[in-house]
Amino acid sequence: MSDVAETLDPLRLPLQGERLIEASAGTGKTFTIAALYLRLLLGLGGSAAFPRPLTVEELLVVTFTEAATAELRGRIRSNIHELRIACLRETTDNPLYERLLEEIDDKAQAAQWLLLAERQMDEAAVFTIHGFCQRMLNLNAFESGMLFEQQLIEDESLLRYQACADFWRRHCYPLPREIAQVVFETWKGPQALLRDINRYLQGEAPVIKAPPPDDETLASRHAQIVARIATVKQQWRDAVGELDALIESSGIDRRKFNRSNQAKWIDKISAWAEEETNSYQLPESLEKFSQRFLEDRTKAGGKPRDIHCLRRSINCLQNHCRSAIW
Repeated sequence: MSDVAETLDPLRLPLQGERLIEASAGTGKTFTIAALYLRLLLGLGGSAAFPRPLTVEELLVVTFTEAATAELRGRIRSNIHELRIACLRETTDNPLYERLLEEIDDKAQAAQWLLLAERQMDEAAVFTIHGFCQRMLNLNAFESGMLFEQQLIEDESLLRYQACADFWRRHCYPLPREIAQVVFETWKGPQALLRDINRYLQGEAPVIKAPPPDDETLASRHAQIVARIATVKQQWRDAVGELDALIESSGIDRRKFNRSNQAKWIDKISAWAEEETNSYQLPESLEKFSQRFLEDRTKAGGKPRDIHCLRRSINCLQNHCRSAIW
């Protein structure tokens, strides 16, 4: 088998057996299919022709999209009409029709055959793949067990939104205020929820590596997270009085961790630690006192001290907060 690509001549392509044509965008697929359709209608192509002329009812054209189907149907109809006129006039300026005319011996009979085909074009079998499959199922409804009347849905986005909106009404509206507030911080409504989960609604279902216990509820998970946040706040309040001295003696590079910023960060976290816990939001400043952050800002030869166990608690808390509703 040769690996060299051959230039396709739609008027000489053999129309018997199976033929595979590979083509990229903009290479004339619609033109080629429409030309092959004319050949099949009139039995043209010499030794490469189909054994006999075919009727519109005997031809099936399948493509991918509705837009391509409409374009192809229009092109075929136009070609049939223009070639019929060319047969009646026995002349044409179109190079494609000119080559076809050279093969037609009885142009008057060809014009009559094309007129019949033109009148049948409303019934021509030009479908998308899914449209053709649906037609076959409908024609064989008893054998396939399909309903006689049904609608093929090509765009599921509206149904998915309706399902999300229904879920939102059923499960989010009845939530206690404090939990509803947390959910709202993540998703402002069903549309936002759909954007995050839409990719999981196609193909294989995602595998949940660590599913929650069967008896766990959203309320119990919320209570656990609030308790963990309260623990972190208490750890901060217990350690905040020693922070200045510990950081000062740790070899920290003050060009990267200046005292002014340090004081601001401590004030923000301390204010948060005194507040009642109504959300899962953690202050960004809390990260500034983690072991990793301090190590990156310690002078060469210095040894940062692990101020307290906040870092581990923060990591665990962040993951727990996220998994509570996601």
